[in-house]
Amino acid sequence: MAKDRVEKRYEKHGRIKPCVLTRDDILALTAIIQRTFTKPEIDRYFRISTVLNHTRVFSNSAEHILSLEELGDRIADLSFWIEGWDQKTRFDKNILLDFSKYSIQLNVEGTDPVWVYDTYNSITNYLKNKTAWYCPIILMEKVIVFFITIILIVNIIIAVKKGASSYYLDKLGLVALWMFLVFYDTRKIWPYSNIRLQEDNIYLTRENVSMMVMILVVILAIIGGTILPFRR
Repeated sequence: MAKDRVEKRYEKHGRIKPCVLTRDDILALTAIIQRTFTKPEIDRYFRISTVLNHTRVFSNSAEHILSLEELGDRIADLSFWIEGWDQKTRFDKNILLDFSKYSIQLNVEGTDPVWVYDTYNSITNYLKNKTAWYCPIILMEKVIVFFITIILIVNIIIAVKKGASSYYLDKLGLVALWMFLVFYDTRKIWPYSNIRLQEDNIYLTRENVSMMVMILVVILAIIGGTILPFRR
């Protein structure tokens, strides 16, 4: 009587920190993902996809999909998927890497635990070097909102005690900033995945300008609404 065979598949998945990537970075990442797969596996099972006008488009070539004119200067949605196989278990390994405005997810699965962990670490180590400078903003967004809320409350209390309407003027910028952080989809400015297909001015990007405006508003609110009233 033949013994029943139990197949084990190992899986490692996780969430990657926000990244800023260029076209060359995507091509290098593609090479890392494809490194342990054979050419027939890549030709048949590798897929890279993105979203254009609410429609997902696929290709088996990173160069081809990145050359689409409709993509514009930058994108946030990009997915990698590839499977490998052997004669015994059919599909014995696969990689799924998904970039979006709201998260970056990596899933590696296979019958060989060494391959799973080595592949996962190779991809994550590469992406660690591409971590976005605004990563702390995303990770600490709730703390920042709480901090601004406290500043706003303190400034309002000071303005009420002073009794002059002029003390309320500097609160408008702080209220606008608070409403922006609470009600606006900030991932449109600071996305998890920021893939720049064309070189642009690294100093005047929307994420840089937004950060400078936010810092300026907070500084002016602290000086004008908290420090100066006590010196008058």
